[in-house]
Amino acid sequence: MAPSRRVGEELQDLEEGTGESSPAPRSPREAHPDLHAVQRRICERLRLTGRHDETLADPSFHGRLARHLQRLPRRYLFDLDVEDKAEDVLLHWEILQECADPEKRPVFHARYIKSMSVRADYHGIGDNQELEEPCQRLMEDLSLERRKTVDGNDSMSISSRGDLKTKLIHEIIFSSIDRPKLLSRLTALLSEVGLNIQEAHVYSTKDNFCLDVFVVDGWETEETDDLIVKIKVALAQKNASPSNSTNSSTSEKVTDLQQKVGDSEIDWNMLTKGEKIASGSSADLYRGTYNGLDVAIKSLRIANLNNPSEIEFLQEVLILRRVNHENILRFYGACTKHPYYCIITEYMPGGNLYDFLHKHNNFLDLITILKIAISISKGMDYLHQNDIIHRDLKTANLLIGYDQVIKIADFGVARHGSQEGQMTAETGTYRWMAPEMYSALPLFYGSCQLQRSHMTT
Repeated sequence: MAPSRRVGEELQDLEEGTGESSPAPRSPREAHPDLHAVQRRICERLRLTGRHDETLADPSFHGRLARHLQRLPRRYLFDLDVEDKAEDVLLHWEILQECADPEKRPVFHARYIKSMSVRADYHGIGDNQELEEPCQRLMEDLSLERRKTVDGNDSMSISSRGDLKTKLIHEIIFSSIDRPKLLSRLTALLSEVGLNIQEAHVYSTKDNFCLDVFVVDGWETEETDDLIVKIKVALAQKNASPSNSTNSSTSEKVTDLQQKVGDSEIDWNMLTKGEKIASGSSADLYRGTYNGLDVAIKSLRIANLNNPSEIEFLQEVLILRRVNHENILRFYGACTKHPYYCIITEYMPGGNLYDFLHKHNNFLDLITILKIAISISKGMDYLHQNDIIHRDLKTANLLIGYDQVIKIADFGVARHGSQEGQMTAETGTYRWMAPEMYSALPLFYGSCQLQRSHMTT
């Protein structure tokens, strides 16, 4: 197992947006995996390897392992192949422990996985071996030509397959503080060093760290030391300090946007903050009251605040203050002055549509489906008529109010149509993107599976 490699400076610009891809619906039994049973099976598999007797003999090991598994979202237990990859749990544990030291963040780990034969015309963009092999066999069945051998027996020759070459598969594991837009920046970084992402399994821990596992090809040797060096160099170039003029320009933009908030500015002292009802990678959501109204308070974490995130926050405020529709979340105001950064909206008692669908085991009657679809269509039509592009429409961002009214929420990455030159395709949630957006995301053609599991999963 290759040693972990790390970059000495914090990955300031690698961020991922809040409200990421929602996992596929599961049955009620699957929704609550038995953590203790998984832990016992992990220990059994580790014992069978004969390489971890000393670790398993430690009286504190089982308790620490339980805390490690509880720290990760349930999605991690679903994805974990205990029979074949129990040792990966120890590796992931070690990486997260290393990441706890600010001096060692972010942490990169690379290792060789396997080699496989592919056609010589393989280019590595969006190829999925699990999909490719059955399709390839089918094509071979369609293109087989029966011929006679010298001894008179039938034989088959494959006319569709060209020469084969060997492709090496590696795994890149990354961990750091979870931040907005982290995932899209990280995948772009891997692309820049010439790697093609075959799979990605990404998780957020309950204490706001990320654990991202990428299966890639594109590195031509089994040794990974030079690969880590190449990633570090690319990262250092991304994290180069901006000029003073850029900093000054960004600060001026923040001031300009704050002035545009105008009468939507709310006095923090008029708010009463109640229980926390949800958390994201950069903000927490609370139930509260304002002027006697039942409200939701989206509060940015000061630790995650910098000029770019403050600009994005203010842009969301400015979009919310100009929309007014029965299928758009109602906006009451915002606090935009240090140290309070929050957005105040109506409270939606039904939660989000993603949770609603799962509670009903993904089965709804036709009338309910049509009602939901019409409500979303009305809200999106209103936004487009007002030249607003949401860019992250998904069930987790659709809220349910009284009488089951559906309202569109979370305008964190929304933009005015006039801002087209400032937009990038690497925004939103990959599994929910419109197909045409993938033309700007060659990393994710075909099979790339991105699953960011939130603490609330």
